[in-house]
Amino acid sequence: MASFGKHSTVLGSTVLLAALGATLLAGCSGQTARMDVDSEDDALGGAIGSKDFRGVCFEMAQSMVRLPQIQNASGPPTIAFFEMVNNSDELINAEDILYKIRTELIKNSGGKMIFLDRDAIEKIKTERRDKDRGKVTSSSNKALYGADYFMSGRIEGIRRTRGRRETEYIRIAVRLTDAQSSGIVWENDYEFKKLFLRGVYDR
Repeated sequence: MASFGKHSTVLGSTVLLAALGATLLAGCSGQTARMDVDSEDDALGGAIGSKDFRGVCFEMAQSMVRLPQIQNASGPPTIAFFEMVNNSDELINAEDILYKIRTELIKNSGGKMIFLDRDAIEKIKTERRDKDRGKVTSSSNKALYGADYFMSGRIEGIRRTRGRRETEYIRIAVRLTDAQSSGIVWENDYEFKKLFLRGVYDR
């Protein structure tokens, strides 16, 4: 019995040390928790949070899908991404906005829109550049590589700092352009402004 008690003491110490080691390891590696995708994440330091990103893409898609040119078309119009330019200080891949808008449109348009793949889009960009430089005649009214519309846009930002207070205004604009006439058939924008209060030791 005495031997059993000795082994129990050793075993108990081993378990205690293992548990303590696991606790210390968890403390060093940090913890992960799930968050609502629409929760505010200003603590990450950016003006464009996940809630803003999702909000602008959903609003743009809802506005675009109601266009008469889309709803009343005899067949699903074909749309190509052209470019999304980020002129703000925000570190964000601007084309991600177009991709998210496309996802929302595909989910909610009921098959009323068709999107070209990246290879076709690159050919369209090349042909359009050549056309702008006069290398391709403009006599043909056929849309470039079958595209009926181009989707493009830009992100603009204005940042102001006064002492510890910093404000940033962001405008995200997206437009749809007729591939034949180059006329803008739809454009919408999304604006927001945020205030950051920096800590005493922030630079």
